[in-house]
Amino acid sequence: MRSKKKNKKRKSAYRRGEKLAIFFKRGTVFLLFVILATAIVLGLKMFAQQFSVKEIVISGNYHLDKKDILSAAKVEKGDSLFGLDFKDIGESLKQNAWIKNVALRKQFPGTIVIKVEEAVPEALLSLKKRLYIIDEDGRILERIKGETTQFLPVIKDIDPENRKGIAEALKLVKALSEKDGFIDRGDIEIGLESYGLTVSIDGEFIKVGYGKYAEKFQRWIELEPEIRKRGVPVKYVDLRFKGSVIVKPMKKIKGNKAS
Repeated sequence: MRSKKKNKKRKSAYRRGEKLAIFFKRGTVFLLFVILATAIVLGLKMFAQQFSVKEIVISGNYHLDKKDILSAAKVEKGDSLFGLDFKDIGESLKQNAWIKNVALRKQFPGTIVIKVEEAVPEALLSLKKRLYIIDEDGRILERIKGETTQFLPVIKDIDPENRKGIAEALKLVKALSEKDGFIDRGDIEIGLESYGLTVSIDGEFIKVGYGKYAEKFQRWIELEPEIRKRGVPVKYVDLRFKGSVIVKPMKKIKGNKAS
C-alpha cells in the first residue's frame, strides 16, 4: 500500500514538473515573439525616420507664397515619404484657383519636390462694384480688395456665367495685346451691348461686335493717324462691318465746342 502511494506521489510530481516545463517553454516562445515583434516595430520606425520629409522644395510659384502652397499641400517635415499620397496632395493643391497643374516627386532620402504651374492673369473683371483677376479661361483667380492701379484690361459687367461673352471678351483682349500701341495705353475697358462687344481705350469708344478682332483693329490702326492729323473730334468708331471703319464725329455746337 505504501509503495502504491509513493508511486502515485512520484507520478503526480512528475506530471507537475512536466506541466511546469511546458509552461516555461511556451512562456519563452511567447517572450521571444514579443521581443522579435518589438524589434521589428522599432526597426521599421527607425527605417521610416531615415526616409521622412526633411526638405520641401517648391518651384513655379510667382503669385502664390510658399506658405500658401505648403498649407494647401498639407505636407509637413517629419512625414514619412512612403506614406505620402500624391493623388490627394495634387487634388488638394488644385483647390487653389491659381494652380492649374502640379508635378510631385519624391527625392530620397528626405526631400519632396512640388512644382506648380500657375494660371496666368489675363484681365480684370469688374462686376457689381467688385474687381476680380481672371485667367485666359475666364476663371476667377482672386478678388482685389481696396483701390488698385489698373494693370490689365478691364472686362466690365459681363457675368462669368455668360461663357460666350467672357470667352469673346478674352479673345478681344488677346487681339489687342498682339497689336502694338493698344495694350500699353492707360485704360482699356471692354463691355457688352446687344450688338456685341465694345471697347473704350483711353476714353475712345469703339464698337467691335463679334469675331475677327485682329483684322478689325488693323483697319483702325491704319486709319487712326489720319483722323488724328485732321484733328477730328471722334464720338465713336464702328468696326462691326466687313472691310470698313465708320468714324462718327462729334457734333459741333455753339462756341465751336463738340458734343
